[in-house]
Amino acid sequence: MKRKPSDYIIITICLIIIGLFLFNGIHGTGAGVKASAASTTYTNQTVVATPTPKPEVLSAAYTGPTVTVGEEYDKKNLVVKVAYNDGSTETVTDYTVSTDIVLKKGMNSIIVMYKDMTAKAYVYGRELTGLAATPTKSDYGVGNMPDVKDFTVIASYSDGSLETIREGFSISPERIEEVGKQEVTLSYGGKEATCFVYGKNYGKVIALNVSYNEPNMVTNMKIDRNDITVMAVYDDLSVERITTYTLERDVYYDSGTQPLTVTYGGITKSINIQVIERYIVGLKAEYTGGVVVVGRPFREADMHVYLEYVDGEFVETKDYTVHTRKIRYIGNNVVTVYYGDKFSDTVVIEGTELIKPNFDYVSSGKASNGEATLKIKTAIPRYLDEDCIEITDVSKKKTKKAYRKLKLKSGDYIAFDYQFVNTDDELELPLTVRITIPEGYDMDHTFLYYTPNRKTVLGRTNKTVITDRTFECTLFKVGTYMLVYSESLVEDETEE
Repeated sequence: MKRKPSDYIIITICLIIIGLFLFNGIHGTGAGVKASAASTTYTNQTVVATPTPKPEVLSAAYTGPTVTVGEEYDKKNLVVKVAYNDGSTETVTDYTVSTDIVLKKGMNSIIVMYKDMTAKAYVYGRELTGLAATPTKSDYGVGNMPDVKDFTVIASYSDGSLETIREGFSISPERIEEVGKQEVTLSYGGKEATCFVYGKNYGKVIALNVSYNEPNMVTNMKIDRNDITVMAVYDDLSVERITTYTLERDVYYDSGTQPLTVTYGGITKSINIQVIERYIVGLKAEYTGGVVVVGRPFREADMHVYLEYVDGEFVETKDYTVHTRKIRYIGNNVVTVYYGDKFSDTVVIEGTELIKPNFDYVSSGKASNGEATLKIKTAIPRYLDEDCIEITDVSKKKTKKAYRKLKLKSGDYIAFDYQFVNTDDELELPLTVRITIPEGYDMDHTFLYYTPNRKTVLGRTNKTVITDRTFECTLFKVGTYMLVYSESLVEDETEE
């Protein structure tokens, strides 16, 4: 069949299109389909890492109420935050503190430590100033006595606050002895309150009603009288709760159903109670101290070990052992606490390298002999309180035997006691101190001596002169020291 000219035109156009399609596919241009992986184009990209924010500032604030001196403050009210260099903040809880207890009336500074940063928080301490008591009923049968349930006791504190006290106070006398008005004294925290009740003669006891208010009693533990309610019925049909009853026994050594026997007013009443064997089911250990320098032991006062009994009660014990008290590593140290050979628990204590204290943070004090006064500053770690060291004057009369051992013909001296408020802090010794000598003392002829018993001189401390009035030395022990000035003393003198 003879082709038409238009057929050749169509064939030519198709070949051109196919050629362009193949050309674009091979060279990766235009809209053609890529022939193989070799035609894939990659773009190089630089990934910039986000820098880790660095902590810059630690802040701490106590937001709770005032705390009675000698009691622990609630750490739930201690807010500790870290501010980072990118402007962000974070609340942290894995911090340590210089003390858990409020030590004095007024403002207490608490040093908070987190990693290598410190901050201060302030807790206001209060002291008990007064006590008031009001009986909730006025009449008691002769031979009976009100107990803690029968009084409303209000304690007043130095900060002006009031608190209702429901336990922990004592009552005297032990019982109402006669008919008529009776004075009752309540004691709590070193304070007393008095009030009056009336003794009445209700007549003869004809019946007792006894109830035990707990589901079970446990063996080998003294029964709590607050768990027993005893009601006496008199012959005039009046009824009274009794507190001065006697128990046939207050400790049960055998488990099972046991009699609880009560006697009052010549009447004896027994009820059955269930006694379960009391035994230990677990051990719980808590470490409440701060970081510890590697090679030093942790403070025993910072380790709290509790025995858990079958009745759910936790009782603190000191009868435990640890595989070591010394901290061995920088960072987390796992300390295992044992009770016998059956129970154990672990705590984590952070170890830190020894950072030599400097005089940017000191505990300061003064000592005087009545005429001359010295100043002493101790460079202390920042996790200790600035008031941790106590300097007390010691009279010449008490140290004259030690002074005579120096066999000086003339001179003067100031004696003082150097002690820690918390004896556990003695673990921080040795520490460097700076002593500023009094006017009239010459630096070349003034030295510090240690006397262990105020009768003998153990030795002279080292001495590095800082200024014409101040020198540094190292103290290795607490106790009595004498700053002695005498023209007879020289730097290279050897003491007997």
